Amino acid sequence: MNHAPDSQGVCPSVADAHAGSIRTDGGRAEANTESVTIESDGTAAEPDETGAANGASDPADVELNVDDDVLIDGVGMPVFILDRSGSIAAWNHSIEELTGNGDDVAIGATAPSTVFYPDGRDREMLAQVVLESPESADEREGIDLEDGELSLYAADETLTDRRGDTRHFRHTSMPLYEDGEFVAVIQAIRDRTAEVKRQEAVADLVDEVRGTLNDLADGHLDSRAAFDADGRAVDDRLAGVVTELNRTAEEFENLASEVDSETQSLADAIDRTAAAASDIAENVDDQNGLLQEGAEEMQSFSASIEEVAATTDEVESAADEARSAASEGLDASEDAREATESVVDVGEELVDDVTALGDRMDDIEEVVEVISEVADRTNLLALNANIEAARAGEDGDGFAVVAEEVKSLAEQTHDHTEEITDDIQTLQDQTGATVDAATRSVERIGQASEQIDGVLETFGEIAETIDRVADGVAEVSRTADDQAATGEELTATIETLRDRAEETAAAADRIVAATDEADTAVDELTRSVDELRANGARRDGTTAGSGPRV
Repeated sequence: MNHAPDSQGVCPSVADAHAGSIRTDGGRAEANTESVTIESDGTAAEPDETGAANGASDPADVELNVDDDVLIDGVGMPVFILDRSGSIAAWNHSIEELTGNGDDVAIGATAPSTVFYPDGRDREMLAQVVLESPESADEREGIDLEDGELSLYAADETLTDRRGDTRHFRHTSMPLYEDGEFVAVIQAIRDRTAEVKRQEAVADLVDEVRGTLNDLADGHLDSRAAFDADGRAVDDRLAGVVTELNRTAEEFENLASEVDSETQSLADAIDRTAAAASDIAENVDDQNGLLQEGAEEMQSFSASIEEVAATTDEVESAADEARSAASEGLDASEDAREATESVVDVGEELVDDVTALGDRMDDIEEVVEVISEVADRTNLLALNANIEAARAGEDGDGFAVVAEEVKSLAEQTHDHTEEITDDIQTLQDQTGATVDAATRSVERIGQASEQIDGVLETFGEIAETIDRVADGVAEVSRTADDQAATGEELTATIETLRDRAEETAAAADRIVAATDEADTAVDELTRSVDELRANGARRDGTTAGSGPRV
């Protein structure tokens, strides 16, 4: 099984000067003399899945048979081996280049440090400690046990090489066994100088970045990182962190300034919003009060409209009754006019009849006068007859009796004629009065007829007016009903508006609360920015921001 250098720079499969090969078995490095194929780069070929490279069937028991010089030279780092006696048994080309001493000087030396260190110092090296304590070398200070199964130990060292340069090494060492017997120790030296320099450069870079970040955190918003990567073992991408940090710091400073400005603007806007929200809340409260009053007024108005509607219904009924009464009065006036015309006709006929009666009375008076004259003549004849009878004596007694009877009849006729004359005169007087009364009645009836015509015309106008009034009252009644319905709808709308106003008031209260919270948040943000700047000023004893950090 091929053992290339692990992450610690150690190749467990290196041979000692006597074994010629290494076998790993049970966590220990075992020596063996069987062969294995070596690649051109000095590494052992990996066996295939069937173990065809060396005929082995157990991957846990792999045997190598290579030249020790080829093997340790192929490791690619300084390696030497101490045999059980403590003498250097193997010394590869890499360690020759490091120390400047070849194997002709190193092989057989019993003090490895005198060959390894440029000043020839004599000090105990890690391989010598492992040689003394292969199972417990880590008990010595400064020695770590990297792999317990392999008994792999490690120790770090810094020294000045033969050119005067400071070098950093990590020594790793492990015991080698042959058939379970401890036979040698192998030590590899990994040059960590570039790595350490890289770590130091990275540490410096991290310190610079950390310091800049701390400055930024402390309020030095104009602090910038300064790191010269020239000649430093730092990857360009890693060194680019400084540029990115400075760019971010620049953006952060600009952002802080913008935040400060925007915070002030936002605070002003929030104050205006809060004031507007307060005004809205007050206006909504006033509006709500007005809507409440409006709702109450509309309720009263609706009640009044309903009363008006009821009253207009009554007025409409009364107007209908008045229209009916006017129509009846018009009809009655028409009947009265017709009756008056009939009375006028009758009166005129009565005047004519009475006038005719007067004329007849005149005729009767003439007849009575004739009768009276006849009676007077008869009485005169009777008187003459009595005279003649008296002259005749006894022969004239009968004639005298007749004459006396005639005279008596004549006197009675005369008396009756006078009575008739008196009666006729009375009748004539009464007839004249009747004619006068009838004439006056006819005149008055004519006047009444004219008045009835005026009343009839007035009744017609009244009827027309009542019709218009009735129509107007009906329209008013319908309008009142519509207004009552509209009033109810308007009342419902006002109540809805009042509810909306209450919701608006609640929303305005929430806006006020939200603006208060936003104002508080802005105040906190402003305080944070001010504290950030003030912290930097306190740390420097100056105003925040003292220029780029170097």
